[in-house]
Amino acid sequence: MSTFMRSTGFRLTIVSLGLAVLSGCFGGDGMFRDRGQDYRQAKLSAPLELPPGVSSETLDDQYVVPGIQTHKPLPGKFEIQRPEPLAKNVGTAEVKIQTLDNQSWILLDGDPNQVWPRMRIFLDRAGLEIAKADGKTAIIDTQWRDPVGDGASRERFRFRLEEGVHKGTSEIHVLVQINGNDQWPKKSDDFKRESQMVRIVAQYLADQDTAGAVSILAQRSDSKGKIFIEGGDGGLESRHLRLQLPLDRAWAALGLALVKAGFEIEDDRREVNKYSLIYTDPEAEQPGWFARTFGTPRDDLSRYVVEMKEVGPEEARIYLNYQKGRRLGEDEREKLLSRIMGYLY
Repeated sequence: MSTFMRSTGFRLTIVSLGLAVLSGCFGGDGMFRDRGQDYRQAKLSAPLELPPGVSSETLDDQYVVPGIQTHKPLPGKFEIQRPEPLAKNVGTAEVKIQTLDNQSWILLDGDPNQVWPRMRIFLDRAGLEIAKADGKTAIIDTQWRDPVGDGASRERFRFRLEEGVHKGTSEIHVLVQINGNDQWPKKSDDFKRESQMVRIVAQYLADQDTAGAVSILAQRSDSKGKIFIEGGDGGLESRHLRLQLPLDRAWAALGLALVKAGFEIEDDRREVNKYSLIYTDPEAEQPGWFARTFGTPRDDLSRYVVEMKEVGPEEARIYLNYQKGRRLGEDEREKLLSRIMGYLY
């Protein structure tokens, strides 16, 4: 209590001094009037007058729209929504390393059929002999690698390619076995060695020109990704996201996506798989200088609850609603779910 009061008192003192100094430097209301909307009062000025003898041909429109002179506006009024900004995590032609707990994997553009030949080239150049390559399961096993140097252990690697969360993306998972039998472990025997191999593969894929490294199968690929918007259309369930991932990973990916999509997490209740959120529409008018500086309450904040439900060992559903039981319109729900979806990976 005492700490809070000292902090608050210090802040009020600084603000008071600041106001006194500012009011001494600027007279009238010029300091605190928000000029952010002044452009709305702007008026068209008179056409530019050229001096005698100067031609205006260079100022004419060089790209006239055909038929614009005879165009007739359509009757009625139409509302055109602005397109949602592109998610920054999709379609950027990047190779990324994702980490959850002690496991790491590679995320990159291109479906598994496209990434498969690139992995075969990597293994050949790295000198790792292939023991088994199964195109149907997209798994490549290497031969045992003899130790190099004193104290080194025999090791072998399994590379598993999976369809990414979004359409047209892939994940590469690495499994490391150390001094074992012919039975692959469920998790790597050495997480440090797994992480090293993930970095090596990711660096190779990021450095290579992939223009010609596309398999014939990629041309008839039916990659759909692991995330979908479904429901609604008169059904019992409202629109929601279906995410084909294990619950722990789905929950972690959702939390990161919410933050990147512009939500502020007020409460994280993992025991019931719910997030309480605050969201400000990026298209809404931003507060003026005074509101940003002195914390004037905002009226454009919306509060939501996002709930994740497990429907299978590799599948979860994500529902979005207003807090306190208010009904959320389907258009708004669709818009926000699409935004969240763009940042899930």
